[in-house]
Amino acid sequence: MGAPPYTDPMQAWAHYLTTEEGLSPATVKEYLKDLRLLRNWLDRPELPAAQRKRTWDQISATDLRAYLAYSKPAPRRNHRLVSAWRSFWNFLRDIQRVPDLQLGPAELRRPKLPRRLPGALALSDVARLLDAVWKDKSPTRGERNWCVVAFLYGTGLRISEMLDMRFDQIEYQDGQPIAVRVIGKGDKERRVPLSETARSALTRWLRLRRMHGNPVSPWVWSPLSGKRSGQQMQARSIGAMLDAAARRAGLDVAKVSPHKLRHTFATALIESGRTLDEIRVLLGHESIQTTTIYAHTSSARVAAAAAALPDVVGLSMPGVWAAAHR
Repeated sequence: MGAPPYTDPMQAWAHYLTTEEGLSPATVKEYLKDLRLLRNWLDRPELPAAQRKRTWDQISATDLRAYLAYSKPAPRRNHRLVSAWRSFWNFLRDIQRVPDLQLGPAELRRPKLPRRLPGALALSDVARLLDAVWKDKSPTRGERNWCVVAFLYGTGLRISEMLDMRFDQIEYQDGQPIAVRVIGKGDKERRVPLSETARSALTRWLRLRRMHGNPVSPWVWSPLSGKRSGQQMQARSIGAMLDAAARRAGLDVAKVSPHKLRHTFATALIESGRTLDEIRVLLGHESIQTTTIYAHTSSARVAAAAAALPDVVGLSMPGVWAAAHR
């Protein structure tokens, strides 16, 4: 495999991340933006001419530390910057074969980040959200939005996975949808069996789609009318719909999003006693470590687990036990 067809190493790296690493365009755009900010700082006009326009192999860990000291990023942003730099330096070394490349970011220590638990909605809040989207001035639009919210909650899919669904990715049994195949991160396909909620939402949506939607469009989730009829629904439109529904339901808008519904799906499964590995497969996580964040959301289940331990004290020491409880 040769290097991507770009003379600018930053653009070549972006092309590589998209086509070879399978990163989303949004992630690649953010990585490239971070790298350009660094490049602009390295080439700032107040530096002596000899220090400006240095090639990447001339940039050291000292330069990178100086940039971090200048920009003072928060810990999570610091972590992301160093990760992006390491990816770029690895690309220069392994793909573009840049000679005499300094270690650069490999010499930097990324800050240890505090564990951040996902923000899941209470199931009562999901119910309020569903009620709010259903009660739309337009019955058809209300039903469409109800199907979107119920399907996101009922599958735990990423919004991109849901919007990229085509009709040939739906699996049927006795005429009813029972599973979907989706393309997740890294362009990897997985099969997601449908929960009762997801099955109801998809069945209702397919009926509505057949009645009002574009009959030749391959996209499952497509606007029913207007200029975009037949095209994919847009993530920002769904986000705006959820914001409006959250306000009507009296919920905190900042806590309602497609990704929060994914967290709610996973947390509800943990509360129902499902294993982390089962949830990992459903969510499409590459590593179980990613899924373990949900193990910390169920203190009630931890207490219930302790209480469920069979009591042997009374069995092994009946005389002492009886005396202690007279």
